[in-house]
Amino acid sequence: MYGVIDFSRIDTLPGGCGPFAPPAGWQGDYREYLQARFDDDIGVRQQITVVSRILVCPAGRTPTRFLGPHAVAAREFARSVWPSIQRN
Repeated sequence: MYGVIDFSRIDTLPGGCGPFAPPAGWQGDYREYLQARFDDDIGVRQQITVVSRILVCPAGRTPTRFLGPHAVAAREFARSVWPSIQRN
């Protein structure tokens, strides 16, 4: 369903590909959009969790680059996921 996933490049451009990219023409609060996708879609949740783990524990992996208009917010959201999972 999701195909090959390149976790070194995260696209946040509306209409782009991947869990961090809203649909074309989307407007609104990006953080709320990501949280809703994370809560409602297990595939999105898994992908964001993997990105979060890579950001928090890089261990020699290729650095993840966030691209597009929501790059900063996407990185902040992803970084927040792994620590919250570890607390539970």
